[in-house]
Amino acid sequence: MALTASQKLGIQGLGWVVRRVPQGPKGLVPFYQSALGLRQLRPPGPTGAVMLWAGDLTMFEASTLAASSDAAARQNEITVLMRTRQFERAQTMVNAAGATRIGETPGRPRTVTFTDPTGMMLAIREADDASPHAHDQIAAAQWRKGGTTLPNTPSLPSEFQDVAAIALRVVDPVAMAAFYSDLLGLQPMGTPSAEGAILTLGRAAALELQPGGHRHDIPKDRDQVPDVWIARVYDHDGLAARLKQRNVPIVTQRQITGGKLTYAADPEGHLFGIQQRTPDLLPEGAKERVEDVLARALWAAETG
Repeated sequence: MALTASQKLGIQGLGWVVRRVPQGPKGLVPFYQSALGLRQLRPPGPTGAVMLWAGDLTMFEASTLAASSDAAARQNEITVLMRTRQFERAQTMVNAAGATRIGETPGRPRTVTFTDPTGMMLAIREADDASPHAHDQIAAAQWRKGGTTLPNTPSLPSEFQDVAAIALRVVDPVAMAAFYSDLLGLQPMGTPSAEGAILTLGRAAALELQPGGHRHDIPKDRDQVPDVWIARVYDHDGLAARLKQRNVPIVTQRQITGGKLTYAADPEGHLFGIQQRTPDLLPEGAKERVEDVLARALWAAETG
C-alpha cells in the first residue's frame, strides 16, 4: 500500500477538536450530546474538560477558555462540520437542541450552519458518496462496512457519521494551503485559490481553508484559543523537531497521561496541535483508553 505524504510523517488524521468557552464545558456537553449525539467517554478530567466521541477516531473536547486579549477576535474562525446521512432529520435534532440556524450554503453537498447556545459555530453536511475527494470516498467505504465503532461506547445516532471537515477562516487560503501541505504533508484536493482550499486531514476528514479570517499575535497558551484541531500522530518528537526546524512558533508542549502534545501556530497565528498517545507513557497499572487502542490497531492496518 502506498503511503500518503502525511502518513510518511506519522500522521493518521484528525484526532481531537477542542472547543473552549469562558463558561466552561458544563453548558456545551448536554448540547452536543443532544444535537449531534456525541458520546461521553469517561468522567471529566482533572481540569474539568469533558471528552466526547464524534465518530471515527475523532474526539471532541469541551473545555474552559482562559482570558486573553484576542479571544473574541478568534471566536468562530473554526467551524466543525458534522457528516450526516439523514440531512433533514439531522437538522431537526440540531434545532431541537437549541441551536440558532445561520443559513444554508448554496450548492452540493448541502451544508447548514448553526451557532450553539454559547455562540460557537457548527455545521452539518450531507454525506457525498459521489465526491471525487479522498476523505469522502473513505467515509463512504466506512459507511458501507457499517461505520467505525468504538469499543464499550454506544454508536452515534443514525443521523450522524463523523466529522467531515474543520473549516478554518484565513486571510490567504493559497499561502496557508502551501504551509500545511509542506509542513504536515496534507494533500490539496484541487487547486487552492483566493476562494479557498481543501486539504485531506487523513482518513475521512478534511481541512477547509476559507477566506475571511484574520491574522493574530501568537497566543501565550493553548487555553487562550477558543477552537483548535489536533492531529493524531505516531512520531510526535520527530514532528515537533520538524516544526522547530521550519521556525514554526511553538505555543505549548506538554507530556500528559499516556501521551505527548504540542501546540503550534501557523503563519497567520492560528493554533493547531499534534498529539501522540502511547502505552509507554501510561502510569504503572493504568489502562489504555479505548480510542487509543483502536487508533493504533487501525494505523497498523493502514500503514502495514
